[in-house]
Amino acid sequence: MSAYKSSSVLACAGVCALALSSQAAAIDRSQGVYRIPYTNGTEVEVSNDHIDHDPPGRIDMHGESGGPYKIVAAADGVVRFVVDGFNKRLDCDGLAASEKKNNYVWIEHPNGEWTKYTHMRKGSSSNKAKLFVGKSVKTGDYLGDEGEVGCASGEHLHFEVGVPKNSTAITTVGGYLTDNTGSKRNRIPRICGISGGIFVSDESYTARKVPGRIEPGSSEVARHGVPARDYQCLFDQAVIGGYMPDWIDGFDVDGKIYYNVVFRPNTGVAWQAFHGLTATQYQQRFDEYTDKGYRPYLVESYRGDDGVRYAAIFRKQSGPSYSAYHGLTAAEHQNRMDTLSESGFRPRNVSVVSVGGQRRYTALYEKTDIGSWQSKSQMTASQYQQLFDTNAQAGRQVVYLNAYRHDGQAYYSAIWSSKASGAWRARHGLTSAQYQNEWESATGAGLSTRNVTAYGQGDSARYAGIWR
Repeated sequence: MSAYKSSSVLACAGVCALALSSQAAAIDRSQGVYRIPYTNGTEVEVSNDHIDHDPPGRIDMHGESGGPYKIVAAADGVVRFVVDGFNKRLDCDGLAASEKKNNYVWIEHPNGEWTKYTHMRKGSSSNKAKLFVGKSVKTGDYLGDEGEVGCASGEHLHFEVGVPKNSTAITTVGGYLTDNTGSKRNRIPRICGISGGIFVSDESYTARKVPGRIEPGSSEVARHGVPARDYQCLFDQAVIGGYMPDWIDGFDVDGKIYYNVVFRPNTGVAWQAFHGLTATQYQQRFDEYTDKGYRPYLVESYRGDDGVRYAAIFRKQSGPSYSAYHGLTAAEHQNRMDTLSESGFRPRNVSVVSVGGQRRYTALYEKTDIGSWQSKSQMTASQYQQLFDTNAQAGRQVVYLNAYRHDGQAYYSAIWSSKASGAWRARHGLTSAQYQNEWESATGAGLSTRNVTAYGQGDSARYAGIWR
């Protein structure tokens, strides 16, 4: 078992650990993930993050120019409290709790967490947004206008995530969580699409639409062309929905990174997944998790902002002997493939990325019987089609496919096997819309997505897929 070392930022694809100050050390990160609670395109500055806010665990933020600013739901949920009959700004120093009359909205989410939106303008929630207790809202739905009602030092939104003791454990006046000594019922919000996933004081962010809740119970969740900035959010939503990653493919269009990914229902096997790794980071993760008894399930390479990036899925399960390497030249790859093949190993993944006019190979092998097989990695679209037809006539199905660009042209790396059986289909050279149509047709016919890969062509992408 080895992973070849070459030159080389880590993007953890799971729920990463978060180091907090001692002040907020007892507060957990939210289980749910949320969007910035302002309408799309609004520039928002955080004045107090979960550490600087007093008490901690809550967030103060405000729109940066213009206004009035519209506040929106940070996630799907049901309205549990609406108070918006007040219109005064208060100096709350020394004021009795019964006099801290804020306007607020509380929303309960399917994950068991609640979000609160405070200080909004009088009537904007009940009259303009038409909110009422029991109303279902979707992520991004309008909730009211930013204001300075109640204990506010100026126009802003007080936002927090909490887990009430029960459905009524919120004070009527002010809408405060009860039984919340030390902010123990608050959670530090995980925010989609921002650096590090948490708000930071004095930082500015642009509110926008992000991947939302993924319903549990599907046989697969497949997405193609996901922008890198949204991938972590999509990943977290899938994990929350009870899924685990089965496939990931990275590619770039005009220097911007995108991902194709397939999730399946979590089977209970332990797993880890990573993306955006440098070669050094990939080697570190490989060594760390194989030492812990995990085995590589999928390895992928793609062109990043400043060189080759890697993604990988590891699973803690039994299986045949394996061997893996990354960052090899074409000649080094061929030598390793020949040697491994002679020892009974067969390729599982052969990912290719072009950097500096040279192909670099990342591959995973298993010592297993896949019958009659063929692996080719430098095929143009027409050559791939010819070999596809030839292998089909020989009774072999394509079981792995990876697309990439080299010297301005599209190429494919593919593996065929005679052991693959059953109904299947494969397509390549598709636009995003064409791929979506093929996906709907294939999954509608009872097939599962096994591969989805892409490469940039001009300012768009072309996709290829395998369904079985």
